[in-house]
Amino acid sequence: MPLYCTEFVFDGKSSKEYDLIIGSFDGGQNGEATAGNNIEFTTFKAPNSNQWVKTSAAYNEPLSFTFQICKNPYVSKEPFSERELAFLMRWLVQKDYKYLQFIQQGFEHIFYRCQLNAERYLIGGECYGLTLTAACDAPYGWSDRNTTTISSLTDTTVRLYDSSDEIGIIYPAMKIVSNAGPQDIIISNALTSDVMKINNCIAGEEITIQDMKIKSSECYKASDNKGYAGNHLTFFDDFNWKWFSIGNTFENRINEITVTGNCTVNMNWRVPRKAVV
Repeated sequence: MPLYCTEFVFDGKSSKEYDLIIGSFDGGQNGEATAGNNIEFTTFKAPNSNQWVKTSAAYNEPLSFTFQICKNPYVSKEPFSERELAFLMRWLVQKDYKYLQFIQQGFEHIFYRCQLNAERYLIGGECYGLTLTAACDAPYGWSDRNTTTISSLTDTTVRLYDSSDEIGIIYPAMKIVSNAGPQDIIISNALTSDVMKINNCIAGEEITIQDMKIKSSECYKASDNKGYAGNHLTFFDDFNWKWFSIGNTFENRINEITVTGNCTVNMNWRVPRKAVV
């Protein structure tokens, strides 16, 4: 029988829909096999010195943890059938990273982008539960999705607060719509010293940036495979290949962002959450 119950959501589907709960078997404690947030330092010691100097530091492993699931005993005490197991494996074990969320106090706004591996928990040859191992894409979890829209006629400056639990920067997904043209659009961040510039944008052009990839609605691969088509064929030469980021230092979390040009900028991003699983 489980020691405690928690609803979880994976890939947008809730365990509650399938009468599943999180529990532990044989008195085991869920979450005791955790890893991540471990930083590996590279140091050296100069001759005739008793002091080591740090040359670099990096996380050496992503976050991983295990938890167990079973049927809600108030609904059914029967073992999983082969058909039920096939459904669970199709849902929970996928080749791509998906977001995992625990509906529990303190975890409501934390998402783990992970892949799940499953092992059956057998009693008398029957499967009464699964032990799931989450392998995350980072040494921490992620926040809810943050969104903002900046509308500029000529020159607009806004301030964004970075609530991240990790000191550093992240790259938001962006959609930039040029409302006039031809014009140069510049987006800069005083905190991170980023200056992203796209020259010769035309009216109505939509520029999207995600995972450090950029594309334009006015510069696209022609369907006849004879090169690019559109009204901004110099787009990739007009981009300065400086990626915009949002960040923080230990002392400062305020990002002063300036947008130059007649355009609308939509951004969305998640920030690290260092929650203990």
